[in-house]
Parts: sequence; C-alpha cells; structure tokens
Amino acid sequence: MPKNQPLIDVAHLTKKFGDVSAVEDVSLQVNKGELVGFMGPNGAGKSTTMRLLAGFMKPTSGSIHINGVDVVKNPGDAQMHLGYLPEQGGIYSDLTVAEYLDFIARAYHVADKEKALATATNMTRCHTFLHRNMAGLSKGMRQRVFFAAAIVQDPPVLILDEPTDGLDPNQKHEMRLMLKQLAKHKAVLLSTHILEEAEAVCDRVLVIAKGRLVADSTPKELAKQGKGDIQIAFRVLTTNRGDA
Repeated sequence: MPKNQPLIDVAHLTKKFGDVSAVEDVSLQVNKGELVGFMGPNGAGKSTTMRLLAGFMKPTSGSIHINGVDVVKNPGDAQMHLGYLPEQGGIYSDLTVAEYLDFIARAYHVADKEKALATATNMTRCHTFLHRNMAGLSKGMRQRVFFAAAIVQDPPVLILDEPTDGLDPNQKHEMRLMLKQLAKHKAVLLSTHILEEAEAVCDRVLVIAKGRLVADSTPKELAKQGKGDIQIAFRVLTTNRGDA
C-alpha cells in the first residue's frame, strides 16, 4: 500500500435494491489516526454502507479498499485487516463468552491468541464474565463482547455500527475513552445517533441522508452551519431527505 493511501478508501459507492438506491455515489476516506463519525437519520443508508465496507454485502457499483485491499474483489483478504462491530451481532447462545472470543481469534489466525484475548477482554471489561453464556448476557454486556471480538486481532481498521448502543452512561464514557485511544494508531469509522458523542470523540463527521453524503467536516465546522448548534445543523441537512 502506498505510504499516504487512506486505510479506508471508498469511491462512488452505490447499492441498489431493485429500483431503490440505499447508497448513492458515496465517496469517503479515513486515514490512520482518524476517528470519523458517520451520522444520519434512520433509513439514510448508514448500516448498509458499513456492511458494504466490511465486505458482507456487494455494491452495485463503486470501489472499496481497506488497507489497500480491494473489498469487492477480495472480501476475505480485506476482512483480515478490519474489525467490524455490526448493528446487531449474532448471540451464539450455545457458547460462553470465552468460547465465542476464542472462536473469533482462531478465525483470524491470531498468532499469540492468549495474549490477544487477555488484552481485548481486559480493555472491554469482559474478563469478569468470560464463563457466562452469551444468551444470558444483557444488551450492554453483549455489546462489550462484540467489541472485544472486533479488536482481538488488533486490526488497522475498525468499522463500528453504534458501538455505545446498550451501554450505561459510565460504560459509554469508558467506550469513548477507549475509542480515542485506539484511533491514535488505527482508522476508525463509527456510526452514532448521538450528536454529543460525535462532538466529544470524532475528528470528522460524515452525514448521510437518503443514501447520499451531505456533509464531511469537523464537528466544530458542522455546528457552525447551525449557528453553533450541531443538532440544528443535522436537522437542516437531513430533514425531508433520510427518513425513508
């Protein structure tokens, strides 16, 4: 990969379902050391875009490169360079937390598996309930486990769909601190519905409405469009565009 190439590089990405465009001509880049927020109203195309980037869905057109690897042509190879936290992860009810994370580590062929698992579970505070079954966990606990799974192979790219969903206020604070720490050495793209969260942790904010990017700026610059209020700016950019 060329030295200055973004770790996430998306050009003219489009995804159609029949005659409906869920994602329309989206281009974006995220560099190493950046934590970029991805925002939009429900139905705007956020989760579809993130599934496309993670290689779990094929685009109608456009290109996606993760750490220089073409996701469309080589999705399996590209997935070895990223950690993905989906909007809703599978529960794997017959596995304990330890068994599930061990399975993920083996799937990624993690070299020093025990060290990687210890690092991921301590960072996400999953180490206190490793022997509990996945089916018996609260939503917040499951979210922490799925985040541990996303970082266990220490990937250069993180794609996180609503990472703080289901967490209590203290856990959200811890997660935000963790994201800022991880972003120092990775490219992180996260979706969020919480405007204050984007202001608190993100270097840049992308706003999508009705499948199209309508903003790419710093939180401060975005707030200026709403006369200092990021919520007003968000409403102006997305009203009558994304609530499909």
